[in-house]
Amino acid sequence: MYSVISSNRGVGKVNKNWRVFEKEMLEKHFGKVLDVDGEDGHSVIEQYEKYKDDIRYIRWYPDPDEMNREEYEGMLKQRQQIGDIPFITNSPIGFLSVQNKEVAFARWKDVGVNCPDFFTYEDKNDFYKQREKHPIAFPFLVRLNNSVGGYNTYKVDDESMLDECLTKLDNEKPYSETGQTRRIQTKKLCVELVNSVDESRGVNTSFRLHVAGDRIVSGYARVVDKSDWCAITAGKFSDKHINDFIIYNKLCETIMTEHEEYICSAVHCLGLNHQGVDVIINQEDNSLSFLEVQPTYAAGYSDESGIGHWYSPPFYNPKEPNLVKFLTENMSELKQHIPRYCYNWLDKRNHFDLVYKSIKEFIDVRS
Repeated sequence: MYSVISSNRGVGKVNKNWRVFEKEMLEKHFGKVLDVDGEDGHSVIEQYEKYKDDIRYIRWYPDPDEMNREEYEGMLKQRQQIGDIPFITNSPIGFLSVQNKEVAFARWKDVGVNCPDFFTYEDKNDFYKQREKHPIAFPFLVRLNNSVGGYNTYKVDDESMLDECLTKLDNEKPYSETGQTRRIQTKKLCVELVNSVDESRGVNTSFRLHVAGDRIVSGYARVVDKSDWCAITAGKFSDKHINDFIIYNKLCETIMTEHEEYICSAVHCLGLNHQGVDVIINQEDNSLSFLEVQPTYAAGYSDESGIGHWYSPPFYNPKEPNLVKFLTENMSELKQHIPRYCYNWLDKRNHFDLVYKSIKEFIDVRS
């Protein structure tokens, strides 16, 4: 019988409900899973009532990019009807911190987790009013609170660029031709651009850390040219940064070891227990600065998902041919220097085995 309801993306959306080996590993540690539409406002509670004598957990896993307000309120209502049952990955309330960056920032500020300064504003005129109350030095970003991958985001280096960038953001109609958002609550943000550029090596860097329960299962460094403010490796990996890749992934191992409790607490305080966490090193004071959490971090998908062609063995992600070639040819040596990356990330079966083992232990201690 079913032990877990997986409250998934709505019917008709891209099938990213389960990453490669993920469902198999969750069922290993939690028991049989029942997949339901988690965005229609009724299927989760209906199936829970049907199987409530056996259901012990709910994996709240809606679309982090496109869930809208009606769908979100439907998830909250069902959670209230079901009551206090342990969650996997996201709690419905905590999910708001996934999509709305300012919610995560505000919570982190409240509990002492280091993150960029920010303020929200309505439009260009309101920006100048809010800036007087919350001054942020150049450079900074003006962006939408719920965009990803650098979209709907403008880097403002000085006053001469500001008016144009504000106008561009005001004129954008994100997510649909009518300008009506498909997300929960779109806002405009001004966000401090923390200096993450290593001038001595000529690179910009960020780290993706995979938190599960009270453990950082794996993580990796992303290295790009210093001129690129958005340090995301996907599609940007360059052979000239191989040495930097090794150096910063060694540093990533150190960060995961020395700051594990702090980094995990940054996830827990948001009402979450399994996330990809994006952090950078502030080059001004060598501190960690938290940027966002992402429950659907890219790990690859099987052929059965219909999108498996986006990824491929042996690692699924990373998939850049030059990086895959380098990793494959140097795996024995790399395992000695960056073991968590090699054993716990590149091996996706082991990754999700460790993820769900850790979450199960985390939940059991608190039950």
